[in-house]
Amino acid sequence: MRKLLTGIAGALLAAMLIPAAPVHAAAPPGTSLQLMSWNMCGSKRATWNCGAYGTVADKLGVVEYHVANNFVQAMLLQEICENDLSALMGRLGAGWSRSFAPYRYANDGVLSNTPCGDSGTDRIGTAIVVKAGLSDPRTIATTQPWTGLQRPFQCATATYFNSIRLCNLHLTPRAGNPDHPEWEYADDQLAEIKTVVDGYEHVAFGGDLNVVPPDWAADSSRDWLWPAGLYWNGPGTPGYRECDQTDATRTGRSTTVWGVKFDHIFSTQPKRWCAVGTSAYSDHAVVIYSMEIA
Repeated sequence: MRKLLTGIAGALLAAMLIPAAPVHAAAPPGTSLQLMSWNMCGSKRATWNCGAYGTVADKLGVVEYHVANNFVQAMLLQEICENDLSALMGRLGAGWSRSFAPYRYANDGVLSNTPCGDSGTDRIGTAIVVKAGLSDPRTIATTQPWTGLQRPFQCATATYFNSIRLCNLHLTPRAGNPDHPEWEYADDQLAEIKTVVDGYEHVAFGGDLNVVPPDWAADSSRDWLWPAGLYWNGPGTPGYRECDQTDATRTGRSTTVWGVKFDHIFSTQPKRWCAVGTSAYSDHAVVIYSMEIA
């Protein structure tokens, strides 16, 4: 379906921003990476209803728990306030780096920052947090609603972990444009994201996609949103293996309080294990993908 775009050249810009393959650092043999994705539901605005899921301290405590107990070394965080991200970095301590990308609200194409609370200048957005080195952070243009919340697509390199490229996704949900609730944006966004990640030899990407997997039995109405070659479908097929899929079955455990899987992590790296952990402190579960790096 044709849509009004905030960036007519969004897909072209995404393609132009694919860098040459990075020169990889040499991680020691046996190195693994535990990559966590979590929509923290960190907004302090009453309309977001995140106050029903605990305090900021509760949410930061969840992150610290998984760093300490599941050895998480990198994170893709959605719906985190910038000041809370600063607090998290202080609690994690030395050796951690971050990249923040704010949400924007478009009103007939006129963009404004989305505040964390009902007043003040604190912004809400997504973050990539990495231990032992982060480089080349970029926010890459994708097709977005002309009116409604615009969610960023950002990537950064985890330098210690063989310079694997990490990308954080938060896609536009169904009815994301209040003027045209029937328009879908996730199909364009997924195709544009695939163009970008296909340019990296070693990559892991994921986040809150607001879309269920292609083989989700209870709802096949949006299967067409997935571009060919993104979701691996068994031996001999192209695509990226998702953390929680079993062999060629493109599904997994629910990651939300609504009983659906919206949160995904994909990677080119060999899988070690996948964990899905519900929390009382968000409407989304934590997903952790442990992958072989060297």
